[in-house]
Amino acid sequence: MKKLMLVLVLVFCTTARADNLTDIDADTIKAAGIPVYFSAVFATGNKDVGFRFATADAPDKVKQWYREQLANWSFFDSYGAWILYDGKPGAGMSDIMATNQVAVQRNDNLPEWHSLPEDMTTEIVIMIVK
Repeated sequence: MKKLMLVLVLVFCTTARADNLTDIDADTIKAAGIPVYFSAVFATGNKDVGFRFATADAPDKVKQWYREQLANWSFFDSYGAWILYDGKPGAGMSDIMATNQVAVQRNDNLPEWHSLPEDMTTEIVIMIVK
């Protein structure tokens, strides 16, 4: 029984979740006005490189949720990229990269890269540049 408890503690403590962001990083995301998807699991990142989250929900569901949450943001959907960004509509990629943004896509590598359940293949990347 003690071994089982130890294994469970290790599993839960080593799985990075959205609530395991550092306080500074969580405050940075909140101050930018970007919500973290409700079932997202924190995978990796920081304010300098962006924050990667994963969820088992379908990409279209996550995209729709973010469009509702960030309804005043502009939308880019070209070249295989789906990005909501805090800037003027019709911006080019270089202008988009200079704004706060949320990108959503399917990434079948997430489970392997971050030791996540195999169904967590929807990637959410939050970039904060302001």
